[in-house]
Amino acid sequence: MFTDIIWDFDGTLFDTYPGMVDAFQRALKEDGIEEDGEDILSLMKSSLSCAVNHYKDKYSLRDDFIERYSAYEKNIEETKRAPFPYAREICEAVIKKEGRNFLLTHRGNSTHKYLKYYEMESLFAEIVTKHYGFNRKPHPQGFLYLINKYKIDKSRALGVGDRELDVLAAKNAGIKACLYMTYEIPPVKEADYTITSLKEMYDILDL
Repeated sequence: MFTDIIWDFDGTLFDTYPGMVDAFQRALKEDGIEEDGEDILSLMKSSLSCAVNHYKDKYSLRDDFIERYSAYEKNIEETKRAPFPYAREICEAVIKKEGRNFLLTHRGNSTHKYLKYYEMESLFAEIVTKHYGFNRKPHPQGFLYLINKYKIDKSRALGVGDRELDVLAAKNAGIKACLYMTYEIPPVKEADYTITSLKEMYDILDL
């Protein structure tokens, strides 16, 4: 049975990608560029830097593109950054069964802003953001930090994320991984579990 769950944030617990894509499109439009949202999302699912580098190579974007994108992204209203269905309920059920939730994200302090708005911050034993300075996933540094600090039994730990790099980071840390297939991403063969709704976590976690 899994007792320690290490969650990703964007696209896993919170539905943040529509806002991120919109912010990206708005930054592109400042340079007179229009791109399809689905194409942008597909690249973002690899990583934000992958999307930025793709369009920089394609259009020779101005050097301040990422700053302009970030400004739009940071101003997205909390109401447009809602948790996925069952996100809160699953985290609460883990705690009720005397388990622990952890959050490991590449996002910065806005993570706390959205968690506070939806009154979910207290559901996590620790929230690891980019400000910790760990290597980015799929490097396992963030996972290993939590495993070592909280003396987590690897056989009872599960990493949950929506991208291949989330799955690989968990596997590189020596724990099982669950892929949440939001927005029809391709499957990841390394994943131990694959879900299309967080409701499926009830069975995986035996809640």
